[in-house]
Amino acid sequence: MEKAFEISLLSYGPMLQKHDIAYHERNNMLVHGTPGSSNAWILYLSVRTLDTVLLLENLLPLLKENNTPFSLIKNQLLQYQLNAGAFGEELVGKVITLYPKTTQDAVILAGQINALSSNYSGPVVPGAQRIGKILYAPNPEKLPFHIDAEYRHKTKRPAILGRYYVPVQMIRSSAKGDIYKGVNLKGCAFNWCLIKQGKPSALDDHFGRDMKDRLLWQREVLEDIAGNVPTPRFLDFFERRDHSYLVMEYAEGEPLGQKVTELLKGRTWLALNTEEKKQLLRWYLGALEIAGKVHQKGYVHRDISDMNFIILNDNRLCVIDFELSYSLSRQKPAVPFVLGTRGYMAPEQVQYAVPSVKEDVYSLGALLCFILTGKQPAEFIEAQPQKTRPKLQGLAGPGTLSNIVLKCLDPQREKRPEVKELREQVLNYYCLLN
Repeated sequence: MEKAFEISLLSYGPMLQKHDIAYHERNNMLVHGTPGSSNAWILYLSVRTLDTVLLLENLLPLLKENNTPFSLIKNQLLQYQLNAGAFGEELVGKVITLYPKTTQDAVILAGQINALSSNYSGPVVPGAQRIGKILYAPNPEKLPFHIDAEYRHKTKRPAILGRYYVPVQMIRSSAKGDIYKGVNLKGCAFNWCLIKQGKPSALDDHFGRDMKDRLLWQREVLEDIAGNVPTPRFLDFFERRDHSYLVMEYAEGEPLGQKVTELLKGRTWLALNTEEKKQLLRWYLGALEIAGKVHQKGYVHRDISDMNFIILNDNRLCVIDFELSYSLSRQKPAVPFVLGTRGYMAPEQVQYAVPSVKEDVYSLGALLCFILTGKQPAEFIEAQPQKTRPKLQGLAGPGTLSNIVLKCLDPQREKRPEVKELREQVLNYYCLLN
């Protein structure tokens, strides 16, 4: 299987050894000294993965001289995962945690770190007060540190963004950026829009890209597929205070996953009546039709999931979130963006393979598994298909639909069916229901 790229990821233990700093391992961290409740303050350093080696070369002698206890993420792979929120949103950006012994030590150390880190950047640390370019502290009522005016502003919903867009409802807040439902005032439209924010340095990767690059790529894809794939139309892109914003039409409806859960009511396929089964399959056939249209336009979606299909108010489906998509015809992005929805990602996607439509087929199989069982694929699907089979057949029966799921989930992507074949099989099954 051809890989889209190869990268060599470093461990940080050898750097501590180089500076003669003793440490022990604790979960995902390398720990020096004995951090504990006796420490006066905790300070967090948030830094992009590509910049961390250079930062450590300057920082470690300072920490050693001050005998400051600290913890450091073990390696670059874990750092990418940490900054992407894989270990929890509350840990994003906490690449290095310092434990000064006294308040005076903390104040002095903060000044020293700010002096040597002015050229670095890192993702925003949720729930913490920024006191330097990459330095954060927990957010109590009073801080003993000098805080520049640019870091003092309160985090609150802006009254207007990009001159024309009024955010009125926070849909989701995350380390990579917030998502708002807003009103589009451009051209006196006064209609709903979706405002997707990219925070600075969020989802940084080994090729110097971050959330801004993902939003720009999504813009390019939306402009290319407009009118051919049912998806919200691109409206605008702009930047404000180091944040990037992508504005799209707002899809009035509910996520497919939510509608499926409401219909199942805790039941699985075998407990449903015929009309309920038909409704689930109508939704799934709609998802298959849309996936086919995405592929006809030369793209792999690469993030198909129950939350990335919206059932509109007229019961039609649309697809959202082309952030991870890949153009087969243009072989773009040259390096595909990584990550995706856990449980829906094909094995080769995790292994950085050159993208193929068979990645989407795997995801469509996981989606059908969710529809039949009501169980999230990440918690239900096993790495070995033979372990998934008895669980799936126990909830959905040993027939056609279970077999379709298992074929789609085949670890060897060349053995997975084409979307057209998949749709024909599901449609035939649907027509036989009575």
